[in-house]
Amino acid sequence: MYKTKRVLLSAATASAAVVLLAVPSAASAATRTAADRHAGNSKITIGFVPSLASDPFFISMQYGAQQEANKLGVKLIWQGASGTYSPSAQLPYVNAVLADKPSAFILVPTDSKALMPSVLKAKSMGIPVLTVDTTVVNTSVLASHITGDNVGGGMLAAELLNKALGGRGQVFIMTGNPGVTTEQLRIKGFTNELKKFPGLKDEGFEYTKDQPSLAETEMEDVLSRFPDLGGVFAIDDTTAEGVIQALKAENKVGKVKLVAYDAEPTEVSALRAGQMTAVVAQRPAVEGALAVQYAYDEVTHHSAVVHHSVIVPDVLLKRNTLASDTKWFYCTSLKGCKITWQPTATNTGGL
Repeated sequence: MYKTKRVLLSAATASAAVVLLAVPSAASAATRTAADRHAGNSKITIGFVPSLASDPFFISMQYGAQQEANKLGVKLIWQGASGTYSPSAQLPYVNAVLADKPSAFILVPTDSKALMPSVLKAKSMGIPVLTVDTTVVNTSVLASHITGDNVGGGMLAAELLNKALGGRGQVFIMTGNPGVTTEQLRIKGFTNELKKFPGLKDEGFEYTKDQPSLAETEMEDVLSRFPDLGGVFAIDDTTAEGVIQALKAENKVGKVKLVAYDAEPTEVSALRAGQMTAVVAQRPAVEGALAVQYAYDEVTHHSAVVHHSVIVPDVLLKRNTLASDTKWFYCTSLKGCKITWQPTATNTGGL
């Protein structure tokens, strides 16, 4: 039977989740001795392909992954596309990493179906595969899948918009791509939670292909179709960036309430300026560090301590709490991660 580690917490207690998740299991502590973790580890290579290496979310994830790799003494091979979020842009990096025959392979799929053959190829090569953030259609072949609480984050967004709108108004979802599992789950959580608020009317959604310029254009079109629109849920960082620009251009900042995912610089600045209602931040460094830890456990025959599914709680950021929440802001460089102390499984005690 697969093991699932899931922690369900309200936004108010999300900060405490690190403490709850920071205690390794008894099996983990018992099986990982100092000698065990480092003997011959330099020969272990872990391939890691993000969906978009240039994005601050994944820069933060890389920081966590590298910190854990350094701790374990293993080699991390991090390769990924910059600028374009698509299977066609990601697959060359996947193929290149697999050609080097890593000891384990960690993937952030840009599409749940399109990357499935790559996962099966790795499995056929005897390479354990883990996914982080997004995943593939058949998770049974994975050693582990680690992600944020996407359903819970979508539910939280609906609750926040309901409160901001006083229980009445039109709301709209701006999302990225149809084959992205995290976004599908956020939409599911949002639309299901909306059913609790009869005064809110769901006017639908638009895809932005994770391009800020397209998100801006699409948002302007939505505003023309729904001049009385009250709120928007932006499903990810690049979409939020475009939505913010559209609200500025149409003089709708503050009039249209915006809740978005991800604590990237543009969103943090917009939240600080009062242009957003709230941001649902993830913990990419924690996810990256845990993925490397689990990949190592698989390679060193400690799969008994690996949970097949892990859901890492999100963190709610509001304007009045930003001063104390800087540790959750995403990094634009690895050096920046060190400066802001991006929390990882390593420096919070492990998951």
